[in-house]
Amino acid sequence: SEEYRKIANMFNATMVGRPIHSIFRIQNTILWRRYSGGIKEFMTKYGYPSFDQARHEKLLFHGIRGTVSGNTRKVISAVDGGLDISYSQDSGMWGRGIYFAVNASYSDVYAEGHGRMGRKIFLVCQVLLGEVWQTHSSTSLKKPADNPSTGKRYDSVGGVTQGSQVYIVYENNKCCLLYTSDAADDLLCVDLGGRRIIKKK
Repeated sequence: SEEYRKIANMFNATMVGRPIHSIFRIQNTILWRRYSGGIKEFMTKYGYPSFDQARHEKLLFHGIRGTVSGNTRKVISAVDGGLDISYSQDSGMWGRGIYFAVNASYSDVYAEGHGRMGRKIFLVCQVLLGEVWQTHSSTSLKKPADNPSTGKRYDSVGGVTQGSQVYIVYENNKCCLLYTSDAADDLLCVDLGGRRIIKKK
């Protein structure tokens, strides 16, 4: 499907030759409602009459490496799941935040391994970046700085590391899980909090 090719192309851009076992869309309505609330807060903050998806939102990679009890499956399916900043480490390059990457090769370092075939589970997330503060790394960051042109705080932080543009958000409702990539076989039978929409045939 076109949807499958879109995510596969994102992955293959920096993971040439790495096979994709499967791709599933996650439809956890609880996580989506939380994310939609973040979009409404963002629009109210700036007084925007409509949401400019192309400007303020991106599909980005995220990898989880044993930082959450229950691992990736719990993050995807639990009613209180999703990415949670409370599990982030203070030692992050841009402080305690939720990190995303344009390049799958960056998230490969953090992706959870599964089985004995060297497969890993990648997450692709819809991320509300809003107005991005592009800055050098600082482990002391707690949130973005104020934007001098608007007098309001930036909505996210951006930077470059390991050859990839990365983005960091500091609130849980600024991101929503949309896809799992290279997923494990036993994930097919897990209740994802919604219906499985696509998989490679």
